Amino acid sequence: MDLLVFLLSTIISLVGAFSSTPTGDDGMPKYNINTQKWSPTPNAEPPYGIGRTLLGNGPMPAFTRLTKPGEYMQAVYKFQASEKCTIRYAQGNMDAYFENPNDWAYQRRVEAGLIPTEKSTYKKPYGEPIPLGQVALTVTWGIGVSGWIANLILAVTSGKFCIGDAGSTQFCQVFFPDL
Repeated sequence: MDLLVFLLSTIISLVGAFSSTPTGDDGMPKYNINTQKWSPTPNAEPPYGIGRTLLGNGPMPAFTRLTKPGEYMQAVYKFQASEKCTIRYAQGNMDAYFENPNDWAYQRRVEAGLIPTEKSTYKKPYGEPIPLGQVALTVTWGIGVSGWIANLILAVTSGKFCIGDAGSTQFCQVFFPDL
């Protein structure tokens, strides 16, 4: 039941993964000296959901969002204010950073032209909506591979491949079933 609730909440949060809302001039997040935290302006664009984070950058940034939501949003607001960009772009950058900080830093340096041996012809679309075909492919492969792994674990733990008595040491014939 918990898995069903998780899957439904993920699917619902994916609605924001397919569209981008124009931002206009909402203003940037402000730093509050008293609380020592960044806060968005009242009319700021809302951040995208965790489904976009999971599909766009994988489980590490999604796990960070789930376990440290305050720190995650503070990083997003700080990046948005320092770069003067949209919240989607800031979230995309922070998702990429939490996925792999070294690759993110290298990509940013290449895009800025700071690495003379690399041409900055490719600019990563941080926070852009994910194409529907990419979402379908990711979900299909994720469900297929997860199902195969679950089936393998179930088959191995059921004892179907094991020989010997329950009281003695069992030899499980997983890789060499004809032995």
